[in-house]
Amino acid sequence: MTDLDKKLPKAPRNETPTDVRFVRVPSIVERKLGADYVAPMRLDPRVLDQMQTTIKGLETRYGDALRAQVQTLLALVEPACGGDTEVRGRLYAIVHDMRGLAGTFGHPMVGRFANSLCNYIESAGTTAWSDDTIFHFHLDAIREALESPSADPAITLETLNALQKLIAASAAERRRLG
Repeated sequence: MTDLDKKLPKAPRNETPTDVRFVRVPSIVERKLGADYVAPMRLDPRVLDQMQTTIKGLETRYGDALRAQVQTLLALVEPACGGDTEVRGRLYAIVHDMRGLAGTFGHPMVGRFANSLCNYIESAGTTAWSDDTIFHFHLDAIREALESPSADPAITLETLNALQKLIAASAAERRRLG
């Protein structure tokens, strides 16, 4: 008899034990990747340490890549707002990548500003491209976040809030004009 058996209450001899059901709650990974996903049993801590070291090593290089992407985006804004749909797709793809990767490589505010711009493009549709002001303000905020990573978080959050207000005012203007 195990210790666990000793701790469990015993059912009287003539009674049937209560039915026991196990409810398996799907993990977040399974919801995102599907039921066929098989999770590893456990990652070796040395592997996790190596992954962290690799990510840290890539942070500097990714910061340089982000700066180059900002320059590319600045060059793409005018043709995108001028009607070039291919350039619009390229601009959105770069900003979308920033949204997903910047936080991983130590630039969380860049990711948040990129997320704001992506959401604007997605919600405004083709009317987003009628004015380049929102694009330039977002790119300026991204550039500033890259150049001053240790800036006061309250200021960067206020900048993000101001961008959201600008987007809301733009949406209200679009609704007003029909």
